[in-house]
Amino acid sequence: MRKWSIIFFLIFAVLVSDCAFAQVAVTKSTEIQLIDGKPFYIHEVQKGQTLYSISKAYACTIEEIKTVNHIKDNSLQTGYLLRVPVHDKKVNTTDVINTTAGNIEGSEYVVQRGESLSAIAQKHSTTIEIIRKMNPGISDNITVGQTIMVPVIAKPVAVDSALYHTVIVGETLYGIAKKYLLTINEIKNLNPGINESLSIGQQIVVGSKSDAEEEIKHDTTCNCEQPEKLKEYNVALLIPLYLDRSSFKEFDSNHHDENEWYQNIAFSYIQFYEGMKFALDTLKASGMNVNLYVYDLDDTEAKLSKVLNNPSMQTMHLIIGPFLGKYLDTISQFSYKHKIPMVNCFLSGQTELKEINPYFFNPITSVEYQMKGLADFYSLERKESNVIIAYQLGSFEEKAAMMLDSFLRHHQYPSWKLVNLSESGLKGATIHFVGGKRENILIVLASGELYVENIIRSLNEYKEKYEISMYGLPSWLSYDVLDLEFLEFQNTHFFSSSFINYEDEEVRDFAKRFQKRYKADPERLAYAGYDLGLYFLSALHNYGPKFYQCIDKHQLNMLATELNFNFSPADGYRNTYISIYKMKDFQLWKVK
Repeated sequence: MRKWSIIFFLIFAVLVSDCAFAQVAVTKSTEIQLIDGKPFYIHEVQKGQTLYSISKAYACTIEEIKTVNHIKDNSLQTGYLLRVPVHDKKVNTTDVINTTAGNIEGSEYVVQRGESLSAIAQKHSTTIEIIRKMNPGISDNITVGQTIMVPVIAKPVAVDSALYHTVIVGETLYGIAKKYLLTINEIKNLNPGINESLSIGQQIVVGSKSDAEEEIKHDTTCNCEQPEKLKEYNVALLIPLYLDRSSFKEFDSNHHDENEWYQNIAFSYIQFYEGMKFALDTLKASGMNVNLYVYDLDDTEAKLSKVLNNPSMQTMHLIIGPFLGKYLDTISQFSYKHKIPMVNCFLSGQTELKEINPYFFNPITSVEYQMKGLADFYSLERKESNVIIAYQLGSFEEKAAMMLDSFLRHHQYPSWKLVNLSESGLKGATIHFVGGKRENILIVLASGELYVENIIRSLNEYKEKYEISMYGLPSWLSYDVLDLEFLEFQNTHFFSSSFINYEDEEVRDFAKRFQKRYKADPERLAYAGYDLGLYFLSALHNYGPKFYQCIDKHQLNMLATELNFNFSPADGYRNTYISIYKMKDFQLWKVK
């Protein structure tokens, strides 16, 4: 019996010995974070480490570690970031340096219906990996009502005079620079060696505490009641006329017939200039003296350099252009440096400046403001309707859908659904239709001629049973395959930052005068040239070189455009106006 006892004892001793050697040695972290004024070591769990071994290494109790990290059992996952209380009195908290590892602070979150780990990660500006680290053992099959830990980015506590920014998911160096009203060069000078590849939790110096509250120096000395005016004004129009290619014909390489050519690129934007000339003539008749400098600026480096190095450019009171996005940021930097207001004529609402410019005007309403305008319209005038937002995946349409969803949520709109057409098709939207006399607003954020035509035709079978109003993109109107009869049958609405009412008397008068002078029908660019020229030149005439400080007082009736600017020191003046119009009697009529 004694022999077997010894054998059992030896086996037990070997097992204990194996367990002891299996535990990975814990190296005490040198990274300390001040959180709510208390110092914590930031320890990353290695494979084989336990709460017991970690607590011994840091001379604290297991319960202390579990309490500050909201751990309910004794299990740990590799890579988990633990906050360990600092009990060492030799550590001077005034010398503590913030580290990227300690910026993850947890809070409890209750899973809502339909949410996935991916959705929750996006909602809290984090990644699935970090959520897994904070919730050891969590699976992809989360349930409604389940409580999980999600990260909260802890505000950095600087130990010197520097002001820090902690990078979160999706942020770029450009975005951070603009947020703190810095140029890229300024932020690079504050952070030697920094590059555009940022990591979540990375800390970036964005200034000092002493100037944290300062705003960008933007001249606000204009007296709008008695503005300082000049006898004459210099205005630069940076427009691609392609004069050096006016006699060229470019072969269409997609065809083998040598007689088939591309349309000549020269004078593609000539109607904008012609429309602006009408506005200029109107203002000159009212006593305004304008020196218009026209620069043929296309996408060539040589022309850009020639324009910006021309001494006369620094004497301008207004820059209109460019029309191509390639050099938008370069022109904007010139505008900011010399404090010359500029009007973006790159006719896209998706314009995003890389650098700050408080003198920048964008008359084209961005996607964000268009979606906000739609949400405002539905909330004020279509409160009883059932809204379905149907979008294509992976493009700007998806981004627009998420924005509209967010704005409707902000308005606490009573009934709407978000549908991914790329996954569920049109049926994913139609299953949410409601019967009776209640209106179903179907917003189709999708593009592609055949794709859109198929959606419109497929909706026909639902018209007898449901009240449907469809909202589509203005680009649909350029699709050759779309039948206007189908658009009208679906009570189709459109939205954009401009609308031309061809039944309007002033529009008709402008068209007649344009036809008489230029022997051509005015197109979209002609109306844009007239409206923008009339608006900004009259603002210059009424309020002088600092007209931008009085732009909220400048009201003007125009042919196709309405301007309602929102100002930010980083992005300048952005148009927030949205036109909503519908197809009726095979024509477009303004609704809002």
